[in-house]
Amino acid sequence: MDRVKIKNEAKTMIKENKWYLWKPQVIFGLILGAITGVLTGIFNSIGGDTAKVLILLVSFILELIEVAFTIGYAHYVLSFVRGKKMEWQDVVSYAKEHFVKAVLVSLVVGILIMVGSILLFIPGVIIAIGLSFYQEVLVDNSDLSVMDVVKKSWNLTKGHKMDIFVFTLSFFGWIFVSGFTLGILLIWLIPYAKVALTLVYEELRKAA
Repeated sequence: MDRVKIKNEAKTMIKENKWYLWKPQVIFGLILGAITGVLTGIFNSIGGDTAKVLILLVSFILELIEVAFTIGYAHYVLSFVRGKKMEWQDVVSYAKEHFVKAVLVSLVVGILIMVGSILLFIPGVIIAIGLSFYQEVLVDNSDLSVMDVVKKSWNLTKGHKMDIFVFTLSFFGWIFVSGFTLGILLIWLIPYAKVALTLVYEELRKAA
């Protein structure tokens, strides 16, 4: 894996496309924030234990929607890397179409990482790295069962976990520096990192 080559390619790709990559996240975040704010205000006006239960229920539902959205966004970025631009609405459409499987796969991956972390920190990290491309694998293999998506994700990273770990770690310096820019640097860093990691997935997929 040529980290320098992949990073340079990612920088070139996002140069004139930062807003394109940010747009779905910004719009979704604003909509989600508005819904949360309105419903929380309504429930708080009700008061009592009923309001608390309703707020918890809505928060849970919105979290599930957000999980599905991340799969839709993975599809959005993957299409971009492959030379096809989409509308931000396509993220929502894809998330709706694959809602159940997106939630189930994310749940299984989350449980596996949590169990590994409980047993010992290092196994948790290894599992997280080994399943780091489960969203992209699901996008490319939506016909597979939940467990088959997880297995395929794991097999994809065999022999490359250390490379992926080092590659991911290389962005931490930028994250640290972004703190001194009041987060402004993240406007560039987040799409850069997402595209770069998607390019890593493409390289592993083609080599598999």
